[in-house]
Amino acid sequence: MDILNQISIELNLKTENVRKAVALLDGGDSVPFIARYRKEETGGLSDENRRDIEEKLLAYRNLEDRKKTVLKSLAEQKVDDPKLLLEIDACKTRSKLEDLYRPYKPKKTTRASKAKAAGLSPLSDYLLSDRTGGLDKEAEKYLCEAYATKEKVINGALDILAEKISDNPNYRTFIKGLARKEGFLTSTKLKDAPLDTFDNYASYSKKVSELKSYNVLAINRGVNKKCLTKKFVLPDEKILAHIETFELPSSSPYQERLKGRIEDSYGRLIYPSVCNDVFSELREKASEDSIQEFKASLKATLMVPPLKGRRILGFDPGFTHGCKLAFIDENGKVLDTYVLKDPFHGKGNEQRAKEELKRLRIKNATFTIALGNGTASRESLTLLSERKKEEKDLAKREIAIVSESGASIWSATKQAQKEFPSFEPNLRSAVSIARRRLDPLAELVKIPPESIGVGQYQYDIDKSKLSLALKGVVEDCVNYVGVNLNQASSSLLCYVSGISSKVADSLVAYREKNGIISSRKELLKVPYLGPKAFENCAGFLRIPESKEPLDNTAVHPESYPIAKALRKEYPDKEKLSSLTAKDRERLSAKLSVGLLTLQDIVKELIQPSRDPRLNAKSATLLEGVNDIKDLKPGRIREGTIRNVTGFGFFVDIGIEINGLVYLTEIRNGRVDDPHLYGKPGDIVKVKVLSIDLKRNRISLTRKGLGK
Repeated sequence: MDILNQISIELNLKTENVRKAVALLDGGDSVPFIARYRKEETGGLSDENRRDIEEKLLAYRNLEDRKKTVLKSLAEQKVDDPKLLLEIDACKTRSKLEDLYRPYKPKKTTRASKAKAAGLSPLSDYLLSDRTGGLDKEAEKYLCEAYATKEKVINGALDILAEKISDNPNYRTFIKGLARKEGFLTSTKLKDAPLDTFDNYASYSKKVSELKSYNVLAINRGVNKKCLTKKFVLPDEKILAHIETFELPSSSPYQERLKGRIEDSYGRLIYPSVCNDVFSELREKASEDSIQEFKASLKATLMVPPLKGRRILGFDPGFTHGCKLAFIDENGKVLDTYVLKDPFHGKGNEQRAKEELKRLRIKNATFTIALGNGTASRESLTLLSERKKEEKDLAKREIAIVSESGASIWSATKQAQKEFPSFEPNLRSAVSIARRRLDPLAELVKIPPESIGVGQYQYDIDKSKLSLALKGVVEDCVNYVGVNLNQASSSLLCYVSGISSKVADSLVAYREKNGIISSRKELLKVPYLGPKAFENCAGFLRIPESKEPLDNTAVHPESYPIAKALRKEYPDKEKLSSLTAKDRERLSAKLSVGLLTLQDIVKELIQPSRDPRLNAKSATLLEGVNDIKDLKPGRIREGTIRNVTGFGFFVDIGIEINGLVYLTEIRNGRVDDPHLYGKPGDIVKVKVLSIDLKRNRISLTRKGLGK
């Protein structure tokens, strides 16, 4: 199989562009580097295209490795079937490959293998060819200790035939296709399952072709938790009739025995195996869909605009151990920390907490408050809101609810302990909460992407696939924004194109020893950062302290001569921004640079180091709504879509719990795919439909509220 041609077909891309992209990947170039600085070579492929190529390339190369293993096994068995070898070479899926290999795959001891070992294979051939009815007499020839009666001998021969039918790849292909088109997946809740758990799937039946990804993942989770049982209902009669067409000799005197053999093969061997394969396919497809949703939600979370020039109070709420406060400056440096001891029990405690908050805020000149959404978040918000009412200069100050997901993980890391050795973990969490509001991307890269708290059914997805996909999202976001070399942590640097964790640590160590890095050229002095790594990373690292202005832009050092020539010819940014298509073509020819690269350089010269996140909009949240108990049905709010799933949107409306806009509430009329009507990060108006305090669920609607 031509892997690159297959990838180009699946992604609807030109084969030549795919070949060039793969050649660059194999040459050691990263996806972000290719996306930004090799646009001409790959025909202007999008970032998503390049990431998809990388993922499919890995999958198909793994498939080719498995083919080699299969072919080696067949060669050792001296299987020389040209048709089989061609079918294996053309295989596009692991499932099809395993079906072809199944008759030759070494098996554990089976009923058929025992019968073969006893020498009953000739009798199985006799059953298919004999027309005399002399089976009983023929069976006497095969009597032995393991098969002491004629009936046992005949059943042993039938077992051989049953396994042969089961191993036929054509039957499996037919049955799987029928299962996908006409089959039903059912689930039943077990008696011992906890109440209010998987109630939607307690007595469930749906056509396989109509199953949604979240249905499959929910059933899979229920089965794994021993709350549900699942079963496929297939058109058995149609399947048996199909097999009989090929396996049942018309004039055989053993019709009933052979029919029984077919039914046994299907019920005992084929059905369970095919059902497992089909459900595995469904689960894999559902996992892929879920991973795409994870990726979109993670990107939206990471690309939340940073706060520029703001001091922030990070507020980690709590009851038992009090509320932990961390004050940071405009660059994320910790100015002060404090613990409010039990501010929620007793008016004296509450008043004292308010006075301490005022003193600390004035002392540290805090402009914005970042409140964690964990335990005691509602009580803390009430306390802070009352403080705002009592202080005029606080009235217009923002209180932002910030997700605490993963903050405790980071607070226990060696990196956190090294930075704040004297802080208890909760104080480190408060620092993380504050920094998440200051610069979400720079802070969230410090924790595993799967711990950030986005997406659905995280623990039902292949961990390695999810981790790899989410790591790719983080890499794309980090490199899209760019990184301040002299301020970035090693956690952030290791996501920069071409920089491994070893090189990131080396960069930080070099910085600590030698002071600020004053130019991109100086990067070549950093241990372990070689020419290839420099080529991949240089354009994504910003150095405001450099004497060379281009070092603080996304212009790659290889293009400095072009950028300087452009700046010389067009010193006025307004003239540069008004270049016509004809001007660009002239400059492209004159400077020997591709149009796409030229366009990127021009854009960067007009707005050097412009943070793309600053273009994003934020939802306007209403005062006085801090908790689910403050909501009322019919109330209209503005919110931000955080997750898009197969069954609807999860919308952040400014409280701890995200509300759900179910797919039937997205618009008037049928909605098959919610992804067509919104994406993570979109600002939308929603109306509260209902509130379930017992389950902590909020139902929202978009109907009648416009776009």
